[in-house]
Amino acid sequence: MKTFRLSRLICFSIAAILLLVFNEIFLHNLRWFIGGLIVVYGSLGVLALVLAKKKPVYEGKGFLFFAVEILLGLTTLCFIEEYATVCVIWAVWSILRESVELEEIVERELHPALAAVCGLESIAVIVHSVTLMIEPDEHHAMIHSYLLCVELVLSGLIPVLNRRLKPEKEGREEIL
Repeated sequence: MKTFRLSRLICFSIAAILLLVFNEIFLHNLRWFIGGLIVVYGSLGVLALVLAKKKPVYEGKGFLFFAVEILLGLTTLCFIEEYATVCVIWAVWSILRESVELEEIVERELHPALAAVCGLESIAVIVHSVTLMIEPDEHHAMIHSYLLCVELVLSGLIPVLNRRLKPEKEGREEIL
């Protein structure tokens, strides 16, 4: 699991840097990037469940959510061509992902300082996702892409930091 968390941190950080550098290309090919990103997130979720080996994958917390993510990503890649529709899918998916992160905060699975950072980031993403749904245009997509950079780095960094900051004796579940 340690290798998985570290690999995810490296890959997501590289993705965030590439997104910043190639933001124009990203925005002009939004369907492919967002559809692919949703598939990657869902696939990594399933992989994390497999690596956890606590119970059969299909019984694990979140399996159906990850399966739906993969389906949503594949649908976006294969069938959605309208830019505004991709923006709305991205916004709805972001809100759903942030609800999972907020649930982790409420369940006290995160160190308090990390929970505060994640909570603020989640609120910012949810608020902007609503604006992206209301006005699904390139301007709002660009702002959302910058939030995505922050989220990618945090998605990789938070599990690594949480593992270091939380005492072992609490018997908590692994956060992926």
